Amino acid sequence: MKIKTTWGFIGNAVKLNADSNVVKAGQTFDADDEYAHTLIGKGLAVAVDDDAGAKSNKEAKPSAAQKANAEGDRQAKPKGNKEAKPAPTTEPQDKTSEAP
Repeated sequence: MKIKTTWGFIGNAVKLNADSNVVKAGQTFDADDEYAHTLIGKGLAVAVDDDAGAKSNKEAKPSAAQKANAEGDRQAKPKGNKEAKPAPTTEPQDKTSEAP
């Protein structure tokens, strides 16, 4: 699998089909498939198509059904000020005014 490194790191020269274990950012390798997927998963490299250059992952976007559910949730739960409750008072009690 052809990969292009995005970070420099110490790798496995045999699995990268490279001369050295020291890898610099921007280098391209025809690496072992399993090792290439490992490096891509760690964010150290990206897959390269021979004709299209570096291939990046697509950003996930919510589907129409998820958007509808989110919109329904917003309408079901009205936002606004909740009814304010008065704070409890802790006034000292006057013991002199109480008669036994």
